[in-house]
Amino acid sequence: MNEIHKRITGLPDGLKPAEQPHKKQDADRPAFSEVIGELVNDVDKLHKNAESTTEKLVTGELEDVHQVVMAMEEAQTSFKLLMEVRNKMIEAYKEIMKTSV
Repeated sequence: MNEIHKRITGLPDGLKPAEQPHKKQDADRPAFSEVIGELVNDVDKLHKNAESTTEKLVTGELEDVHQVVMAMEEAQTSFKLLMEVRNKMIEAYKEIMKTSV
């Protein structure tokens, strides 16, 4: 940020840095960052649930192995989905960076 600030303050008189466009957020739709944040939180909750069911199985509180396997599979599948979303976002970013202005 300091380098950008130095560049901006070094502009000749009368020139101003380009202003950021105003964000027009639709009240009905959540922001992209909120959606991604919720996705990460959901994946975290599923992993914590899988851990707790595994602990319950080990301590004898739970006897149904099927429940543990289902929780672990759900957590693993959600994590894979999160990684695919991440990969697609990185691909999209790289494509944007390739675009010439």
